[in-house]
Amino acid sequence: MRHLGKSLVMTPVATLRTPFAEKFGVPRQSGIIAAAEARVEFLPEFASPDFVRGLVSFSHVWLITGFHKNCAWDGAATVRPPRLGGNKRVGVFASRAPMRPNGLGLSLVELLAIEPSVLRVGGIDCVDGTPVYDIKPYLPYCEAKPEARADWAGSAPTARSAEDVLATDEVVSVLPAEVLTLVKQVLTLDLQPAYQKDKTTARSYGVTLAGWNLRWRFTEGELVEIFEATIVE
Repeated sequence: MRHLGKSLVMTPVATLRTPFAEKFGVPRQSGIIAAAEARVEFLPEFASPDFVRGLVSFSHVWLITGFHKNCAWDGAATVRPPRLGGNKRVGVFASRAPMRPNGLGLSLVELLAIEPSVLRVGGIDCVDGTPVYDIKPYLPYCEAKPEARADWAGSAPTARSAEDVLATDEVVSVLPAEVLTLVKQVLTLDLQPAYQKDKTTARSYGVTLAGWNLRWRFTEGELVEIFEATIVE
């Protein structure tokens, strides 16, 4: 990192390897999908174990990341959060929207393991290849605020239980158990655009997760059925 006049130029310290090959399907916040595990792979100049000495004392860490799949910020001061149905505008600094002046993200993840030049983390909400600019330990005594107010964004956006996400026998026979668990957790969320509220059984959706191309649809009673799974070639 170096200062150029009033500008700040940052260099990644690591790259994230996650199950999410594309932005579609990525949880909108960290910690929502426990099965979404990732690897924080340090760049060679930050791979020394000295950089993470003592980190084993912490259960969770903050990842400061970059939205590398975004287009350049267009200067808009407001955004339309999905939590408000995609219709109401709020200020960009009153949201967690990825389209922002500096394109920085913030993820609170569980620290699962520390390996040579790698951190294994759980609850990730980033697309594969996301650059990590900094890592900081989470401090519950000053950062957990149970009395905090969030109004329209005050609860997790879970749309259904994992039991309401079904899979055909064919899908169950080919998907590894850990991938099926991940997919079912991801599909507890409504991934389709906010304007597609009709949940018709005639429409199907697709996403690439953990190296698999998956398709699902709504069934009667608004259950979700995964009906196709093919490995990415």
